[in-house]
Amino acid sequence: MPDIASLTSDTDNLSTASLPIVDISPYLDPSSSASARHETAQTLDKACREFGFFYVTGHGLEMPYLKSMLKMGHSFFELPQERKDALHIFRSQDGVRGYQKIGENVTYAKRDQQEALDIYPEPANPSSEQLEGSQLWPSDEDLPGFQTAMLDYVEKMKIIGKAFMRAMSDVLGYSEIFDKLQEDNYWVLRVIGYPPLPPSFDLSQGMSCGAHTDYGCLTFLLADDFPGALQVEAKDGSWIPADPVPGAFVVNIGDIIDALTSHAYKSTYHRVIHRGNKYRVSMPFFFEPPRDMTITPIEGMVAPGDEGKIKPFVYFDHLKSMIYRHFISNEESLPDVPNANELTQRG
Repeated sequence: MPDIASLTSDTDNLSTASLPIVDISPYLDPSSSASARHETAQTLDKACREFGFFYVTGHGLEMPYLKSMLKMGHSFFELPQERKDALHIFRSQDGVRGYQKIGENVTYAKRDQQEALDIYPEPANPSSEQLEGSQLWPSDEDLPGFQTAMLDYVEKMKIIGKAFMRAMSDVLGYSEIFDKLQEDNYWVLRVIGYPPLPPSFDLSQGMSCGAHTDYGCLTFLLADDFPGALQVEAKDGSWIPADPVPGAFVVNIGDIIDALTSHAYKSTYHRVIHRGNKYRVSMPFFFEPPRDMTITPIEGMVAPGDEGKIKPFVYFDHLKSMIYRHFISNEESLPDVPNANELTQRG
């Protein structure tokens, strides 16, 4: 594995490899054949082991619908700044939901050149406890139908995420665990806006989004079509451009599946360097396990000698331990030492 410095440099060290494609449609079609599901499961298994990243087709969501979601994202970021600031995370009940200005999402002690709206499931009884607050939304006067559309999108994406859990169960076994990963799923939806980085921008001071891993089961990325922006770390330390494929999601393994499979399915580092000529919007949907699920490596997947290396942990504790460290006001100083993800040691 490359060291920390390689995650923030080597911007010309691009790979010629391309990400594989997984057609998930057999797991969304009740009438599909066993052979079709077997082919999908085998393709998925290889993609998870070799890359931890892949494209997904056959998800059932049409291009006009996906484009309409991205258009809503653009509409949010085009709001007057004072309207966005009214939804700022530091005004939220739990200090994590809502809007962040450019530079307030921090990765590896560097300010990311992005602004974003973070959306989480709202608890029945909101409080000021971590991740227990009420959600901040733009008003219907500012963005008619925005909240309804985003929550409808969440429900559609949960169905696709569950299909992947069934596919993993078919290829790996351990159906009890993968059935549990389809119950009462937690989720996170981010709407992210990336202004183009000027040619003179010093990447040593930060990127559009610094290299990191994701914290849940799977991430489904919907994004504007800008080649070269999203980059995925290859096994040799080079970076694979994960350029959008029309109608497909870019999907990656998160820390939970990585931990359950004892690193057989790898939570892969990825970053964004957006030098396009227009504003870029992306919408990552994070498909997560039940919030109180205890994550323990699957006994049959732990390699000899690796027993006990990954200690059991509660998913929600992992999420809270990671997510709050990323939001730092532009008026506050950055930490002297970057925090590392305890599961992956980076990001």
